[in-house]
Amino acid sequence: QNIRQLIEIHNRPYLVNKIYPKIKGTNLITLFLHNDPLEMKGSFSINDRKKLLLLSFVSFLFVSCSTEQASNQSEAFNGESIFVEFMPCQAGPDYSVENMQEMISEWRSLLTADDLKGAWGYAPASESNAFGNTGWWELNWSSQDSANAAWSQWASNTEAAAWTEKYESVLSCDAEGRNALDAIFPVEADHFGALPESGYFYSEFYHCFYNEGSSKADAVAFLPKYTAGVYENTDGFDGTSFHYGNYYAQLNEDGSHTEEGIDFLWASFTNSEASMVKVNEVFETNMRSTLFPQFSEFATCREDVIDIYHGWTFYNSEQKDFMPDFSSY
Repeated sequence: QNIRQLIEIHNRPYLVNKIYPKIKGTNLITLFLHNDPLEMKGSFSINDRKKLLLLSFVSFLFVSCSTEQASNQSEAFNGESIFVEFMPCQAGPDYSVENMQEMISEWRSLLTADDLKGAWGYAPASESNAFGNTGWWELNWSSQDSANAAWSQWASNTEAAAWTEKYESVLSCDAEGRNALDAIFPVEADHFGALPESGYFYSEFYHCFYNEGSSKADAVAFLPKYTAGVYENTDGFDGTSFHYGNYYAQLNEDGSHTEEGIDFLWASFTNSEASMVKVNEVFETNMRSTLFPQFSEFATCREDVIDIYHGWTFYNSEQKDFMPDFSSY
């Protein structure tokens, strides 16, 4: 017996696009909007709202919200903060595409922590990067406590120790010098087009510092404004796989780069260098004059040094069979 079920989504319009292709024709979707849809991811632009109406049966339910609810709206919009670690890495004399392929494949076979949500690698793509030829290994976790527990297990794992020794001449990473951060990614990675099947991406990182009297709260509050600007220029971003993130430094004592005093990183990701050029042009032409003065009220980023990297997805907990292709970029 085919029983149609009703799926309710509250204040998350972007989820309609993610869920609908998987259940179309079998279920109904009802979207409840308790706040202003023009400030929610997935319904910013006219095109977003057209897609919603075309994709599903949508019931709009508006309810009054208190002043406190309204003030919390931007926080809800930005989504959950993710605990992130960055390990500095150095390529060794045996670094090669083939050896990296083998190294990551064997590393993935050692994974036992369900709390690891994803891992990405960054290889310098510019000689002017602030930290020279240092590469990075990014790890996203369900929580900081889970990360600490997983590292404790890794440290006592003899197979992990053997793997580290075996590939030290390929890529050597400072696990003890992990830099702890909290990250927010307001735009879904595939919203403006899927990333290459190889797992490759192109990235730019800015080093940012709070102005006197400002804090992380000011930076987080700015994200909905920037994201709104992105969605207002959808045509300029389509096909680039553009998404972005803010990484807020905990400045942990053991962090390899804590002494640099960087308050947060502003990172942009695309599917190629050409796409990054395109989105930067859109920002300069259509967004900078409005958004940059607002950003400058609470923070300053170094524009003389932009760290540029070739990146690959090492591991994705939602696609555990995926393997990157390091020969493609």
